[in-house]
Amino acid sequence: MTEPLTPPDCDLRGMPFMALDVARLRDSDMTMLTSGDEFKAAVLLWCASWNQVPAASLPNDDRLLAGLARLDMKRWAKVREMALHGYVPVSYTHLRAHETPEH
Repeated sequence: MTEPLTPPDCDLRGMPFMALDVARLRDSDMTMLTSGDEFKAAVLLWCASWNQVPAASLPNDDRLLAGLARLDMKRWAKVREMALHGYVPVSYTHLRAHETPEH
């Protein structure tokens, strides 16, 4: 397991705005290599991770991830690998952002 990107008490829920580097996202490997459904799920998960505590984390549970990506389990299974591009496990219960979109 790797170290969390943010401290355990990092809470951005009071900050509704998240900056987006449009050119960086547009030109990222993830954007170029994903299908529309994979890309949509990834962006919804980024938005969800902004509001998790700690920030930049996601639950390490496929049922919860599918819900955050607004997908049923069958569709989630098809997009999971690319939707989670850049996330790594930090515990049995959490994933964290590891890479920026250009990777």
